Amino acid sequence: MSSDAAQEPDAAQELEASQEQGPPRGSAFATGRALGLTGLCLGTALIIMEANVVNVAMPAIRTDLRAGSAGALWIIDAYTLVFAALLLSAGRLGDRIGARRAYVAGLGLFTAASIVCSLAPATGPLTLGRACQGLGAALLAPAPLTLITHTFTTPAERTRAVATWVSVGGAGFMIGPFVGGLLVDTIGWRSVFLLNVPVAAGAGWLVIRNVSEVPLRRVSFDIGGQVIVVGGLAATVWALVESSAAGWHDPAVLTALIGGCAALVVFIATQLRWSRRGREVLLPRAVIAARPVLAGLLGGATYNFTLYGMLIVYTLGFQQSRGYSAFQTGMAFLPLTVAATLTAIFLGARFITAFGPRAGLATGMILSATGLAFLAIASAPYPLVAVGFCVFSAGMGLSAPAQTLTVMTFAPDQHKNMGSSALNTARQTGGVIGVALLGAIATAHPATGTPITMGIAIGACVITAATALRFIPPEIPGSRTRRAGRPHPERILRDRRKCDK
Repeated sequence: MSSDAAQEPDAAQELEASQEQGPPRGSAFATGRALGLTGLCLGTALIIMEANVVNVAMPAIRTDLRAGSAGALWIIDAYTLVFAALLLSAGRLGDRIGARRAYVAGLGLFTAASIVCSLAPATGPLTLGRACQGLGAALLAPAPLTLITHTFTTPAERTRAVATWVSVGGAGFMIGPFVGGLLVDTIGWRSVFLLNVPVAAGAGWLVIRNVSEVPLRRVSFDIGGQVIVVGGLAATVWALVESSAAGWHDPAVLTALIGGCAALVVFIATQLRWSRRGREVLLPRAVIAARPVLAGLLGGATYNFTLYGMLIVYTLGFQQSRGYSAFQTGMAFLPLTVAATLTAIFLGARFITAFGPRAGLATGMILSATGLAFLAIASAPYPLVAVGFCVFSAGMGLSAPAQTLTVMTFAPDQHKNMGSSALNTARQTGGVIGVALLGAIATAHPATGTPITMGIAIGACVITAATALRFIPPEIPGSRTRRAGRPHPERILRDRRKCDK
């Protein structure tokens, strides 16, 4: 008898016991755990909303601070650029100092930077403050998933907690335009940043009081890898932003774009090589070697690429082409917000629990592509645009928890925090490129920019859906879905072996 066969009865008994036991100590029904999850959701919603809330305030900021079009894009992208570039190192720091400490420290830095932004007298200090916000967000972002995984220990409870956390974060992003427009037209653009202070204080208090720290791990830092990824992302984003003014034929733009992309390729190659040699790296080979994890990371990148890109394109369209005010722009995005909220409350967690993350990611991306097809009609009447927003947002509501659950399920246990960091990095990288690329196209081509940008986004969604169907198993190992019923232990073991290969 093989060693695998000899272990199968023990695995079956362990599975039977784990599925029949009651709610764990981290059950979502426990008041303290629920309050802790609320704090994690609030902090995450805050840093996600910050990537979007500034969009509708940009005309007021440009008028007050006399910023040009490229300067305006940098104010938006400075946050997501630093956020994306430092997430992997921040994840390792969270391993070393503890996820809860990292969360609280990042929240504090984010709050201080928000105050700096609210007092900025010129474009330069505001851009610097936005970059510091990104630094705090990078430190905070990997921690919630690690803390949730540590607290909610069974697949069913973890699925519900993760789906709730992701859905609340997504809803926070969706309400950004409405909140930003309301604040800008009633109080002024500086209030957009001051809003962060009381929310961050409440989130920090809930986490400190109700969430326990995870065990610490001694890890080293990959300075070389960090330098390469920062340089590659910065050069790529600079080229995309500046292309709106200088054009794609400008030698500096082309040089930066080629050099930045080459640096990112070198980063991936060196991470794989150094990981095989046993070195501590930002992106361990064990994290990206599993195909389901790669599919989840692609889903995260596509999620923010399409969402951030679509929002900047339509913010420009509403305010410049249709003459909407900041508040009217926020109201125009209200169907997006309502659909996201309803999906989060009534559909997201239930769908993923019933049918698994593969179905959630693939279905969500196809729905989003359908919504983007409506939005590709630049001259469409607003009711048709609202339908596109609703369909797109419903798709995002399904794909967000699916990609998160995929990465956190199939990433190795010793690299859960790094898996969380990798997913957040993929998301923020997709977001910063979406704003830079689609925003630059929309700025340079006001008449044809909308169908071009939406076509690019549709292609990304279709590719991601196909990847999910190809590489993600139909069931989560150790869980039950409504479609599949109770899986046989041998099938679970077989799926686990496939994911490890």
